[in-house]
Amino acid sequence: MSQSNISFNIWTLPTLALWLVFFIVGLLPESAYWAARVAGGVVTQNAIINSPSLVTLFLALYLAFFAHRRCLDAGVSRENALARAIQVGILALIAFLPYPFYLLLAPGNLSLLGTMLRNIDELAAVFGLPVAKLLAWGYLLLTVMRSQLPGGDAVFARMYPKIVREGEGNNLDVTLDE
Repeated sequence: MSQSNISFNIWTLPTLALWLVFFIVGLLPESAYWAARVAGGVVTQNAIINSPSLVTLFLALYLAFFAHRRCLDAGVSRENALARAIQVGILALIAFLPYPFYLLLAPGNLSLLGTMLRNIDELAAVFGLPVAKLLAWGYLLLTVMRSQLPGGDAVFARMYPKIVREGEGNNLDVTLDE
């Protein structure tokens, strides 16, 4: 599969824009949830879903399904495509995790920096979680954007750990490299 199935056409830029909206909603899922509720005029008593965490779950599930389909399109076996989908789904759960970024600027949390050794667990929770979230979010955003550009049809199959596809090298079965 040396040929790319994706070409740059009129739909490439709108597709990239929609993925960007998808990832912005994933960056701030609580804000997107409450904005959608206000825009729709839905009160709590009439709401079917009362948890912004479901936004995170559904975004992660969709991205895992997308990675699964892209791996199958790239010639990866069903088992390895499922393994890659689970990997992307876990990364997406981390990337789309609701995190109140205002905690970073709260005066009480900034004083944690002076007492690093005593409160290392609080310091990791306040400052480590957003770093992990932003790193996972950025990695997935770049991966999805690359998959939509010409030459990116197998970008999910080339993620770490590498997947050997059928017909590559001496191994005829599709297996994960160890």
